Amino acid sequence: MNTKIFLSYLVVIIGSLVWTASAQEDLESQKQRIIEIFKNADAGTIGESDVVFLVHFLEKYGNVIPLTPEQQSLADAIVKKYNEEKAKQPLVEGAPPQGGWITDALKKLAVELGLALAEALKKTLRP
Repeated sequence: MNTKIFLSYLVVIIGSLVWTASAQEDLESQKQRIIEIFKNADAGTIGESDVVFLVHFLEKYGNVIPLTPEQQSLADAIVKKYNEEKAKQPLVEGAPPQGGWITDALKKLAVELGLALAEALKKTLRP
């Protein structure tokens, strides 16, 4: 019986270590994508999918990445504005719109934060 319990604990520990390593790699690859998208961006060059990616990144990793208080308040504003505008969109045949509803003001905020975030993330990436 002790062997079964020991093996069960061993499986759980190995599984959590593998999951942690995988989550860290995912964060690193998403940091790299943010840098690539926003390194030379302006409101005319980024697409709606880039804004959506930034919002999802901020929702998932906003408390893990190093942000100044100003950047954190801007990040919160972008996420809030995105969610408000998304909620205003009418359903078409029961489905949310697929694009074309992100405003230029939201894109400008995303670019402003994206540029600052790309610079901050460059410092945190592993060599």
